[in-house]
Amino acid sequence: MLVQGGAGGVGIALIQLAKLAGARVIATVSGRERADRLLRLGLDAAIDHRAENVADAVRRLTDGAGADLVVDPVGGHTLPASLASLKPHGRLVFVGNAGGGELTLDLWPAMMANLSLTGVFMGAEFDKETVYQNVAGLLAQAARGEIDVVIDRRFALAEAAQAHRYIAENQGFGRVLLIA
Repeated sequence: MLVQGGAGGVGIALIQLAKLAGARVIATVSGRERADRLLRLGLDAAIDHRAENVADAVRRLTDGAGADLVVDPVGGHTLPASLASLKPHGRLVFVGNAGGGELTLDLWPAMMANLSLTGVFMGAEFDKETVYQNVAGLLAQAARGEIDVVIDRRFALAEAAQAHRYIAENQGFGRVLLIA
């Protein structure tokens, strides 16, 4: 499994949940320090997306096969690499567009490799009982210490603009909280 944006709040949760499920997990990061922190959380291999081609690195780390699954919360600029990292019949789940930008993509390569693409937007799903139960289960796992919720920084609500800049500049590792 490849996780795009491994050092973000969603990425950190994905890495831990995938490891609990028995997956081998690779994640993209920016920098050695973030990679080291994720390796301590159970990550199997890190790819510094600033220093190497993500799809090439995934192929190298999977002995040429590619990933069975890519989960991409970054979106926009990472989606082409996410698709290129999959093995034939693999699955891409894109769960957001944290990186901003337009979600445009040439789907011809995906069709030619028989890839599956699934988009997930939880905001429209919270009124469903199954989603509520899944979130409750995740919260219970965190409460039992099975997964760590990494809090990077807390900002006062009055510092919301500073918090957004901090996130936009890719400085965070885990969750960044606004406190009222």
